Amino acid sequence: MRMANWLSIVTLAGLALTFSHKALAVNPEDDPDYKGKSAEDDDSKDKDKDSSGADIKEGDENKKTLDPNDIEKSAAAEKANSTIEDPKETYYFLGVRYRAHVIPKFMMNLFGSGGTTVVANAIGPEFTIRKDGFEYVLSAFWTGYYMPWTSFKGSSDGNYAYERVKSNINVLYFTADFNWTHQISPAFGLNFGFGAGIGYVWGPLYRRQAYPKYGAASNPDSYYPCTAQGDPDPNFCGKDNNHYGNYNEPSWANGGQKPMFFPWLAVGPGIRIKPHRNIMFRVDMGWALVGPYIGIAGNYGI
Repeated sequence: MRMANWLSIVTLAGLALTFSHKALAVNPEDDPDYKGKSAEDDDSKDKDKDSSGADIKEGDENKKTLDPNDIEKSAAAEKANSTIEDPKETYYFLGVRYRAHVIPKFMMNLFGSGGTTVVANAIGPEFTIRKDGFEYVLSAFWTGYYMPWTSFKGSSDGNYAYERVKSNINVLYFTADFNWTHQISPAFGLNFGFGAGIGYVWGPLYRRQAYPKYGAASNPDSYYPCTAQGDPDPNFCGKDNNHYGNYNEPSWANGGQKPMFFPWLAVGPGIRIKPHRNIMFRVDMGWALVGPYIGIAGNYGI
């Protein structure tokens, strides 16, 4: 009986020694849950970067900190592509504008009778200087005031004074616009401002004496150009002037009534769109001396 107890004790001791030896000798790579040294290195590397990708340095007290150089570079890159404008910084834009100027017939009738509505196209370069939500825009743009043959006379003149008039007038304006922006978002804002300038005038303004060929003398649409003084109707084709044939009204410099210069004054709202730091569009609306206008401008930041 004693021999059996001793054999049981020896057997248990041998098994315990065997398992202890295997536990000490097992290779970590034989463990199916072990990922290997490279995985540990990758985990270590990942821990050395923050969520933005900036490097993290080990401090003296074993604390991890972001690399200031990487943070500064990341902030500079973000600012370079942002549409947000720093109120302390001055921005410059160079671009081109187009506007459609409308001269309504009722505006002509403020000074005479007859006439017709005219749409004058305008185009030219512009240069914008902007800071803290305010900008001034310097521009030189051409405008063509082209009107087909139409009947017109002074408001105080009788029907006999109707003439057939055609305009091929051109004006080169030099203007400055001053706009304030109410920013709705970094890329979208509402403008309000005014503009002033002066325009140089050139081009022919044709005038011909006219007579009512058909219809009543009070109807401007019934008038046709006279052939010569007294022909075909001496009551309307008078001898008081030489507005016959291809008569071209001279400018003020030559004793005529065509102005050499014309002022530009305008006021109105607009829309400012900036989809990129260096790209800016503007929709302009307003009222000038001769009537309303609407236009668009495209600019690039320099």
